[in-house]
Amino acid sequence: MVEKEYSKQLRVSPKENEMTFKEHHRGLTAEYDRMLLEKYLPVTSGVKSGDKGLADSLGVVIPEGIRTALRETQFIGVFGRVLKSSQIPDLVCIQYLYVWDYQAVPAHEGDYEPIFVFLDKRRKYAIYDLVHYCSRRLDFELPLGGNLGLRMIPGWHSFLPSVISEGSQDKGLEVKPLSDQHLHSWWSIPDESARLKIVDRFKDPFLLEAPGHFLDTPDENSITMCCTFLEIEKALAEFEDPKIAVVEGIKRAFAKCVGLFALYRLSAFIQLLGEMNDIGMLKAPITSAGLNLAAISNLLKEGIVSVTKAGREFFSGFYTTDQSDEEE
Repeated sequence: MVEKEYSKQLRVSPKENEMTFKEHHRGLTAEYDRMLLEKYLPVTSGVKSGDKGLADSLGVVIPEGIRTALRETQFIGVFGRVLKSSQIPDLVCIQYLYVWDYQAVPAHEGDYEPIFVFLDKRRKYAIYDLVHYCSRRLDFELPLGGNLGLRMIPGWHSFLPSVISEGSQDKGLEVKPLSDQHLHSWWSIPDESARLKIVDRFKDPFLLEAPGHFLDTPDENSITMCCTFLEIEKALAEFEDPKIAVVEGIKRAFAKCVGLFALYRLSAFIQLLGEMNDIGMLKAPITSAGLNLAAISNLLKEGIVSVTKAGREFFSGFYTTDQSDEEE
């Protein structure tokens, strides 16, 4: 059984006539436009039932504590608001925030996953949270159509771009107002791990870059994780077999994102692989302790790190575009 101490703050329910939308930088306006929010809601898969589905499908493959957390995690809802800029009048940002009351990997109460949709007269694209608030961009054709969307990674609650079948799409998602009252409640949770950490990019999403980060000042661990998954994405675009791609991407990430002269980044690299292992994407003898440089090198050289059947199925639907060489 998982502990949920901040259920009331996560499920704040201000009255409609008391909600305000003033948390934005100068020169911007914000409002709740239900019609616009529902019209441009991205196609997603797994948001409602992905966690329980992972627990049921993998069974004893994942640790019992993680299975329990997956089954007890509840999706609170998707919240949204629309921002406009006086300096860029033709560009609109539709902010969506997907909220769960718990995250299984790494375990903590409260989880918030942003998808910001930008549109003007010529284009439409989304900037979404890949993992640990690493930002990525997915371009759509105007208007939004077809089955190109974002698949929620169970346990992580991050997103990967994918061609999503009609039968696996999330249905009946209601976009609730993302008011100042919601933001204030989530920003003020005393436990840092349960708190909404995105502040300035909510107040001015037009400054957001991808590849990049939703946080203004990501720490060294976040930078290392973003770099690592970027190398995996590049390899997925290069190799047809997702098993070969993921393992090759991990090898490249070890050389580029950690390296012999920055071994202080090794713990973040191990943490990311461990999380992928815990949610059933990878199969690797990874623990948080006792894994040093030599052990990592041997794991990759001997091919002990492999992609599970669930991981192959997930990455097989991964929609790839040319990734920028820009480092986070």
